[in-house]
Amino acid sequence: MSDTVQERAAVPVRRSDPVSATLADVRAAIGADVIWCPDLTAPVTGVVAADLMSDVLVDARPGNVLVTGLANVQTIRTAVIADLAAVVFARGKAVPPAVLELAREAKVPVFMSQRSLFEAAGRLYATLAGRPAEGGEGRHT
Repeated sequence: MSDTVQERAAVPVRRSDPVSATLADVRAAIGADVIWCPDLTAPVTGVVAADLMSDVLVDARPGNVLVTGLANVQTIRTAVIADLAAVVFARGKAVPPAVLELAREAKVPVFMSQRSLFEAAGRLYATLAGRPAEGGEGRHT
């Protein structure tokens, strides 16, 4: 067995300065629509991107933002269990009323982005790592 550690999909923020990212930074980085968010100043520690909630439970860290295309109540339940800062539904997925209701009850902020899961996660990684996302507006798929 190798001494190397397998990398996980969740990427923590590693900053040399004390500045922290917020949900407002998340919204701005991907041009997301706020579906429900009581506090855009809430801190964010990293990003995890997946459609399989079992992967999220393994890879996410408390305070991460989840980017996913899975728009159902299991996503919100997973966010609660993993103590995530927010959920971003990618690819312009409509948020069903039951999902929004559960998010409000559980106090899980919800955003929607027209960007693909890959692009949204990449832009958030760049933002949370202290670098602006490059390449202009990019393609929205």
